[in-house]
Amino acid sequence: MTILDERIRNAARRIVRECANVRAGEHVYIEGRMDSAEYLELLAFECELLGATAFVAPRSDEAAHRRLLELPPEQLERTSRVQLEAARAADVAFVVRMELGDPMLFGDVAPEREAAAIRGRKPVVDQFFVEGKRWIGTDFPTPGQAAAFGLDYDAFAGMFWRSLDVDYSELRRKADTLAGVLHGARRVRITSPKGTDVVLGIAGRPADKDVGVVGGETDLSNLPAGEVCLAPREDQADGTVVFDLAFWDGRRVEDLEVRFDAGRATLVGAAREFEFVQRIVAASGSGADVIGELGIGINPAVGEPCGYTLTDEKILGTVHLALGDNEMLGGTNASALHWDMMILRPTVDVDGTVVLADGEWQL
Repeated sequence: MTILDERIRNAARRIVRECANVRAGEHVYIEGRMDSAEYLELLAFECELLGATAFVAPRSDEAAHRRLLELPPEQLERTSRVQLEAARAADVAFVVRMELGDPMLFGDVAPEREAAAIRGRKPVVDQFFVEGKRWIGTDFPTPGQAAAFGLDYDAFAGMFWRSLDVDYSELRRKADTLAGVLHGARRVRITSPKGTDVVLGIAGRPADKDVGVVGGETDLSNLPAGEVCLAPREDQADGTVVFDLAFWDGRRVEDLEVRFDAGRATLVGAAREFEFVQRIVAASGSGADVIGELGIGINPAVGEPCGYTLTDEKILGTVHLALGDNEMLGGTNASALHWDMMILRPTVDVDGTVVLADGEWQL
């Protein structure tokens, strides 16, 4: 990438002006991977052109990896006061590292250490997720990511920027329609060809519409955008889910079967990486086995799932459920874990209204 790449310059300008609605006099916090430092600086400059001030904090995957391997867990759990104060002072945040630059790099890190680091970072994240500040989570596609997912880099990067450069008014139309069905509903039943049959209680839980714009109805967005999500009631998930795909640090989990009883998950088995899933959930501690999220993808530009969660969960006609933390969605479960897992070709029934049938949009 060069700073003269018009596609990327246009994306940065659109994100700052249309998606984040940055205004003169505001303080903007920007963090991301070192390999996207030029893009972080581009976002900062676009903020400054509007009269805002921007603070940029990059860190390499290599430094993060060494930290996770060599520091004691009690130090990983310690929150940086400097970073926390920077987050408190900010009006808007851009986090440009929703995925690892090289997902395979962290394969030798014990899940317990990752969980400790997540706990240490949580007070910083809560400044945006809980305090109601504007937050954009996004990424910058890398050759390492493409290699981990077995994709051609140019095709992978093209998918990313294409999925970001969508018709946001059409995303909003879909989201408004779907949220209208969810509003006031009491239960959602999800089935799938692989054996999913689960009922989620959602009474009183508002639907969050991630349509790429913050500062209006919602203060949080992941870009590329395109989902409607909510926090099911923590004690109202019952039935069986067979997750087609889930990914963590470059590992691909397939056909993970989970039984829910009053919102609590019991891991039953998987075609691939079952012991790894068990370790992640156990290492994450309290609340990691609680239903955390129901999300329905509405972005038609993404294509097939590839392991890149940021775009996979936005695929039109798919469902993802998360285990763990749901405070960012207005729930009450605090956890070091928030793990989105995908259901392909779902049928989704909301109080008798079918919104997806075998993965096909019905509204």
